[in-house]
Amino acid sequence: MKVLHFSDTHLGYQAFDRVNAEGINAREQDVYDAFERVVERLLALKPDVVIHSGDFFHRPSPSNRALTFGLEQLRRICDAAIPIVIIAGNHETPKTIYNSPILRALRSLDCVYPIFGEKWEYFEFDGVVVHGVPHINDNRILYEQLGRMRPAEGKFNILMLHTSLGKRFLMEEYGEQVFPDEFEAKLDGFQYVALGHWHNFQKIDLHSNAWYSGSTERLSDTEVGTEKGFIVLDIEPDGRASKAVFEAIPTRSWLRWEMNECHACSVAEIGASLEKFISEHDTRNAIVTLLFNDIRPEQTLELGNLRLRQIFPDAFQLLPRRRTHSDTSFVKGIEASQFDRLDKIFADYLRSKYPDDDAMAKKLEERAAHYFRQHID
Repeated sequence: MKVLHFSDTHLGYQAFDRVNAEGINAREQDVYDAFERVVERLLALKPDVVIHSGDFFHRPSPSNRALTFGLEQLRRICDAAIPIVIIAGNHETPKTIYNSPILRALRSLDCVYPIFGEKWEYFEFDGVVVHGVPHINDNRILYEQLGRMRPAEGKFNILMLHTSLGKRFLMEEYGEQVFPDEFEAKLDGFQYVALGHWHNFQKIDLHSNAWYSGSTERLSDTEVGTEKGFIVLDIEPDGRASKAVFEAIPTRSWLRWEMNECHACSVAEIGASLEKFISEHDTRNAIVTLLFNDIRPEQTLELGNLRLRQIFPDAFQLLPRRRTHSDTSFVKGIEASQFDRLDKIFADYLRSKYPDDDAMAKKLEERAAHYFRQHID
């Protein structure tokens, strides 16, 4: 028997305020494209069961486009007569009792088995029992349901969870949960634990039967350098899982450049490092994170966003992050002049910027003083 495991598709996710020719947020479309690639492979592989470990949608109330797209893709799976079990993650679980769970809408499709209520549920498919504990906001109820869950005897048991199996798998976002230590021993009773929430493909060291399939698209630069895709689990006729194999899908490239102690380099040297990075990586249509560590304020002015865009003209999106350098003398100077007027502080900065060109510093100081008189006095 063959089972396909994927997770964290985050349909409806948006970022960067860029739209494509159809007027759709470009990153939202990237998420849809990744989902569709999984479905294309799924239809080619023809698994017996598909499981999705949570965060099918990015929000509890997805847009019409996200909901429509999701239903259309699920209909393709149903047309192939392949059942799919989906549990609710923290992103799509309502925060209050006044909102209806969006996964309820998936019940309209015969092949979809959504698990979204505050309880452990399970479904059986030809001797394989798929259990699911959805995201539950109330810890009291969560502990009660984890206490109730148990594998079926004589069957191959798959447990679906959307959680951090240890603090190292936290995503630092609202509503996430760490799986309680007191229930970890129960995981050994399941032949396969299908995890969702952590966005990188990961096998769990302490539980050889537990796997994160990861998200199907990169949503932050913590995912740089990791592949996106799904897991195919082959189950032998005697009920043993023979292997769990990860298969990657194409996604938009996300690159990361970092330079330490920028203050010790000239702007030209920093620029040369950026050019070298471009020569070694394909930055076309890529998201590029740029980390300038210990950079001086005057260097930041010369390497502004406009200048960086000129260096990376073909990148999809630049994400520059500048951690400003502050040496002891500069800090002492700020402390000594913390009650000075802004025009005096700026004049001191100009003199530090042009220590060997008094004429230029004085000219800029006089020009700045003119504007300060207009807007401060």
